[in-house]
Amino acid sequence: MSNLLAPHANSSAEQESSAEVLVRINDLKKHFPIHKGFFSRQVGAVRALDGVKLDIFAGETLGLVGESGCGKSTLGRVVLRLLPATAGSVTFAGCDVLNCAAPVMKQLRRQMQIVFQNPYASLDPRMTAGQIIAEPLEVHKVAAGEVLREAVSTAMELAGLTPDMSNRYPHEFSGGQRQRIGIARALVLRPRFIVADEPVSALDVSVQAQILNLLIDLRKEFKLTYLFIAHNLDVVRYISDRIAVMYLGKLVELGLCEAVYTTPLHPYSQALISAAPVPDPAADRSGRIILQGDLPSAANPPPGCVFHTRCPLVQDRCKVEEPLFREIVPGHLSACHFAESLLPQKLNLPKQSNN
Repeated sequence: MSNLLAPHANSSAEQESSAEVLVRINDLKKHFPIHKGFFSRQVGAVRALDGVKLDIFAGETLGLVGESGCGKSTLGRVVLRLLPATAGSVTFAGCDVLNCAAPVMKQLRRQMQIVFQNPYASLDPRMTAGQIIAEPLEVHKVAAGEVLREAVSTAMELAGLTPDMSNRYPHEFSGGQRQRIGIARALVLRPRFIVADEPVSALDVSVQAQILNLLIDLRKEFKLTYLFIAHNLDVVRYISDRIAVMYLGKLVELGLCEAVYTTPLHPYSQALISAAPVPDPAADRSGRIILQGDLPSAANPPPGCVFHTRCPLVQDRCKVEEPLFREIVPGHLSACHFAESLLPQKLNLPKQSNN
């Protein structure tokens, strides 16, 4: 996977500032209730999402990273209304996703699709590849007959499959080919926005590069917008324009891809990046940050900063006061009381006097 170690050039800060906001997420919460006892009374809740605020610009790939259980996949599903939200709002091209009527939501679903993580579980084993890809067209009554067959063949070719594979069942395909079927299914309605939920994590390294390059090519050809969820930092760096880092249901950092990788402004981001594997086994890893302790329970998150129980920079303020998710430098946000101290010396300039 050596070709993934170099970042993929996608967009600039100037493009970001002038881009249209396609998806706007505001104070989004998703709490899963915990029930106990004979009468199944609710005794608590797992805070999978706890006040996420995020804009996704048209035409960009926003990478979302974090540990398992931090809420990444839940965010993708709530944004598409595959899961109901507890509170907050999501708008897509100005439309209220969470509160719109069913007919409106059905129209929105033509523009918002998802590629699932596990290609072995996301395809119906009783349907052929052609039937799987054709199903969205039939549900939305977009095409029928010969037009439908042509649309399926086109989608398969775009995803790197040949139309003569349409009569095969999922068990007759490899993992990479199954994921291509999932991509073709998501693409066949020509959506504007696709949630890619760890689409390469279950694939071999050599196949990962093929799928990532396919997603990049499709994005350019059809002007797609991606929310790309992953835990592999090299993969996210290769495909993303901006990166959002998530911890225990909250965003802790957001910025342009290279800015986050070269100048992380949150201790958790620093730890993630320092722990990423490097190609040279003899490389100096003395700068690696090893976090102490386990991820706290989302059913009982710590007070103040949610990261303070594992943070190497923790101070008394962190234990009682929740940090604001604020802009530290233009386009680069962090939820850390002491983010300015993480800036390189050349950027950490003193305030100039008015005298």
